Amino acid sequence: MDKPKDIAPLSTNTNPYLHIIDTSKGKMRFLNLKEILSVADKHNFGVLAANAVVPEMIDGVLDAAFESDSPVIIEAAESQIGYALPGQDYHEKLRRFRDRIVEAVIARVDRYGQLIPICLHIDHLQKDPEIAYVASKLGYTSVELDFSKQPTTDRTEAVRLNIAKCAPIIDDLHMLGISVEVEEGEIGSAHARSAQTRAEIEQEITKVDDAALLVAGANPDALAVFIGAAHGEMTGDPPIFYSQIGKIRAELRARKIDIPIVLHGGTGQTYQGFNEAVRQGARKFNYATRFWTILYSHLQQNPNGIRILAEMDQAAKKIGRSSRYVWIEFAEQLYNEIQPEVFQQAQNEMRIHTCELMEEAYLSKGMASHYSLPV
Repeated sequence: MDKPKDIAPLSTNTNPYLHIIDTSKGKMRFLNLKEILSVADKHNFGVLAANAVVPEMIDGVLDAAFESDSPVIIEAAESQIGYALPGQDYHEKLRRFRDRIVEAVIARVDRYGQLIPICLHIDHLQKDPEIAYVASKLGYTSVELDFSKQPTTDRTEAVRLNIAKCAPIIDDLHMLGISVEVEEGEIGSAHARSAQTRAEIEQEITKVDDAALLVAGANPDALAVFIGAAHGEMTGDPPIFYSQIGKIRAELRARKIDIPIVLHGGTGQTYQGFNEAVRQGARKFNYATRFWTILYSHLQQNPNGIRILAEMDQAAKKIGRSSRYVWIEFAEQLYNEIQPEVFQQAQNEMRIHTCELMEEAYLSKGMASHYSLPV
């Protein structure tokens, strides 16, 4: 088998779609995962990958990143593109999301007088890989291809099927300098995982050989693994096998493969747990649910918010989902009927929480100074 080609350097020479941002401190662009995580690996810290899909999340997370002088990854998952972003189709939704982030970045460069490293990432592409190509032409610099769930109980066969789906897309995106994250092991929901025993979860964690097979076959730039953390609000003392991160990284390095590890499922982990994940070699940390929890907690303190959230619950039950899955259908009503101060207070709490994550959990505060920011 031929050695996989390296990802092309991300520049306007290799990527005509690259989005250049004019700021008061000069021109900047979004980084890809290779650029943003290689520095984190060198200096032993993690980078928050915030699923920040409504204005308060975008602004709260970016305020925290600029205040903390920290790199950050802003991302939207395939499902979130559908239920949280305004627009008629994927192209319009992703364009408007990009433009909103660019606008927010420009404003914060003005306010804070500095540039910071930012990656613009699409998370958990599962049903429609075409989104990766749409995003690539809109200036997004990174995607995750999540084909971990396959119609087989044989884990190694699932990895081979995963490779078959990922590899051609990765080859295409690498020609543009766009980074790709892949996933081994289905992360699953916190609710479903809470019904499992520690032994059952341990049986499902990513095995070293499966991780190595996926990385060697697909040639990604980051690897998401399952070690017990799950999507949603984890409660109690969930079994999370942090040491498996270190085992996977060590074995990959022994095979002359060095790739950053991604940890999905952040809400409910302790800062000490995150510190251990960083120590073991995790570099990208996806985080989503707590932002929604903060937003809803403020909406629930407002009479109109209580009423509209109840309407959202009823609408969501018809599709068997939680109320956030009808967010975009009710967004105009929410912003029209609830005082702006409610949303501003939620945004401020997200900012404070994100600052804590960057300083205490991922150890990324002040680390933006280690980057040279290319155009």
